[in-house]
Amino acid sequence: MRGRTQAPRPQPSIIEHFAKEFARFLNNVQNNEVDILGSFLIENEWEKYQKDAKDVIESLELAGFVIVPQMPTDAMVAAADQTLSKGLMGSGSRTYVTAVWGAMIAAWLESRNSNLILDIFSMALSRASNPSSRRDSSMFDASFQRFRKQSQDILAGLEKTGLAVVPDEPAPVMVSAGVAETAEHRSRTNQQIGADPLYIAKLYENMLVARPK
Repeated sequence: MRGRTQAPRPQPSIIEHFAKEFARFLNNVQNNEVDILGSFLIENEWEKYQKDAKDVIESLELAGFVIVPQMPTDAMVAAADQTLSKGLMGSGSRTYVTAVWGAMIAAWLESRNSNLILDIFSMALSRASNPSSRRDSSMFDASFQRFRKQSQDILAGLEKTGLAVVPDEPAPVMVSAGVAETAEHRSRTNQQIGADPLYIAKLYENMLVARPK
């Protein structure tokens, strides 16, 4: 209606995101923004692929990865310092926590080796495209690598939406980035504890616990 601002569409859950990627791939939809039929198929069939989506998330977690927003939620910021002896949740804390989180995520994305993540995506696509392989494990072999390009597209699409696949424990390069970022946000609090690598690692782990699922 003219003059009325349209309400923003809610962010889809991570399971919904992956399920729609499976629907896109298995229906051979190249661009759902211009392919009306393809968009219709995705919206009407993605729920069929929720099991595949859950399997991807479980496989990532078994491999030591979780999916998080690149911009932390309010719940993640609030949890950052929750279990530590010295509270950080005073004035300006959100800016500090968000900056440290962003530096750690950026450091990971710039330095990671994504081969294992892509293998997990490729194997999931292989199973989804050939349901009989779920019942016959002997049919599973290295042919899943033929889905590499689609897996790269899925990972790129995930990051484009503002999400990231990160380790469930901070890599050394991430901790170093968090410590370095602390120097950009000088205050009595973070001068005292924020530059401590153990503190930065704990902050990251606390935020992971509060991530949206």
